[in-house]
Amino acid sequence: MFNFRGNARYTFNPRSIFYRPTTTALARRTLASKSLDKSTTIASGPVAEKLAATELWLPKSQQKKFDKASHPDSDKTRVNIVSEELCDNIISYVGKSLRRHRGCDIIDIYPGAGLWSQKLHDFLQPRSHILMEPDAELYKPFLKPLLDRPNTTLVPASGLVWRELNSILTPEYLPHQTIPDAAKLSRRNDTLLVTANIAFHPQKRFLSFGSLAHLVLYQFIEAIRTSGLFQRYGLVRMLIWTRHDDKYGLLPKVMQKRKKLALDSEICCEWVHEVCGREGPDNSWYVRDSAIDESSNFATWKRMKAAKISIPPERSSEGLKEARLNARSKKNIVPGKKPPVFKRPYRDILDRLEAAHREEIFTRDSDDYKTMRGYRWRANWEKTKHQRMFDLIKSYDAINTLYKSGKAAPGEIEALERKLQATLEDNPKGFVTEFITYKDNLHYYRQDPPLLHWDRRPYEPLVIEPEEFFPNIECSLLDIQPKRVPPLLRQTGPGSNRAGDSFELLLSSMMSHGTIPVSQALDALMPGAADYIMPRWRSARDLRHGGVASKIKRLELTPRLLNARQWEELIELWMEWPFRPEFHELVSRTHDELAIEDNIMASD
Repeated sequence: MFNFRGNARYTFNPRSIFYRPTTTALARRTLASKSLDKSTTIASGPVAEKLAATELWLPKSQQKKFDKASHPDSDKTRVNIVSEELCDNIISYVGKSLRRHRGCDIIDIYPGAGLWSQKLHDFLQPRSHILMEPDAELYKPFLKPLLDRPNTTLVPASGLVWRELNSILTPEYLPHQTIPDAAKLSRRNDTLLVTANIAFHPQKRFLSFGSLAHLVLYQFIEAIRTSGLFQRYGLVRMLIWTRHDDKYGLLPKVMQKRKKLALDSEICCEWVHEVCGREGPDNSWYVRDSAIDESSNFATWKRMKAAKISIPPERSSEGLKEARLNARSKKNIVPGKKPPVFKRPYRDILDRLEAAHREEIFTRDSDDYKTMRGYRWRANWEKTKHQRMFDLIKSYDAINTLYKSGKAAPGEIEALERKLQATLEDNPKGFVTEFITYKDNLHYYRQDPPLLHWDRRPYEPLVIEPEEFFPNIECSLLDIQPKRVPPLLRQTGPGSNRAGDSFELLLSSMMSHGTIPVSQALDALMPGAADYIMPRWRSARDLRHGGVASKIKRLELTPRLLNARQWEELIELWMEWPFRPEFHELVSRTHDELAIEDNIMASD
């Protein structure tokens, strides 16, 4: 769900020269509304103009030319890519990575107006290109140039209905594809590429999922583990267009947004890249220390420079521009080496008020002065709080350094842990919770490699504009490359040892209690589990790759801190445990927790 506190719009106050924040209105660029209006149907370019001419996206009272008989039940929630320049920029930007698919088979789901499909076809020159378009009558005129080419087939069906998608996964449509034996299922298949446009406005709900796109992404990732859908032919790369706000479940930028879908992708995917997308924060109240973002941007810039990846100047993000400046000034950015800074909207307002006050634009008894004074107090209070957080993280890091060195004197680490424990307990519970969140986000980033796919990105996303889509709803292109999944996780269903099914239950249950110690979460599943697993769980104590050695209460290893390797080792140990419950017993013990977790996942 969206939290509006961090994304306020400004409304005019007649007594002030400034705009003041409100929490009842959001700018269109921050959160798309639930209905179309004139501001979201600006036609830029020939493809957009041709789409607008159909009048499908106009209210019924304004439609003059639209012929419902010619286009029955056409879906007006579809968002199309209409910028030829954007498509060309994408191909130029990531074309080197796409070259290995030249001459492949393409499954194209919801091509719509087909501009992206044509550009991809031109570059890859596929041996076959299957377009699954449920609104075939509406989009045939747009797709005709592509359909006139050899080996291109239009299937008037929805590739998002698995029964219809499975109908084209046959030798009739894919004569060059064969289903490999079990040993080869974990090999990359570069002879097949899937692209899909699942961007809808407004977002489509389905059952308990707030967004149909979220459900589709979830099932695409699940198909990697089970070799379902098109993944039956091996590990198949996917290029998926989504609304900008549908991507965060798969590609979160902060620890608090990492839910089950993101964790599944870490286990099942070599990478999840955002090729292009909207610039700016994640429509979220959650932020992390600015130094982490600066360091992440700088590391991305260095990777781009090493790979000789250049970005069109007009497509460059502010974060990348800042990274270039930091490189020129040789600024050393090391998260956790100075008090944290969390960017909040009020700071921009305070800066403008401070500048106006220096120029004596308003008086001391004005509303603006009172607002400035209140924000000054808040800024000073936060500065003091963040300094305390920094002092705590220094103490915590010192303890971890001693653990890594193996040279601590007898009792030295225990004494430092007792001291830090006492300091933590002297603080209010709310402050301790904030500190733990700060510490956990640092923990994610400091691993080698960083835990989040976002922080591993090889390039910065190209910045897009709303008018490059019709309707003008900002979208992102996600590049998803599956990887080999641990064999145990493929053991699902009757006739198997149910390791994969057990993993799903373990994951859902433990993530629903993400902030309690892992040992408690395991014993909640089955008493005695922690006694067997914890001493044997090596990756849980590997400090260089996401492990935690601390025994300080509230700073121990928790489920939300576990990375993909730790989850994989956990299921290995679970299956080795002689006294693990039978699968049906595990289902019974986790049933209620799973119901709660499903509701949480659907609302994110």
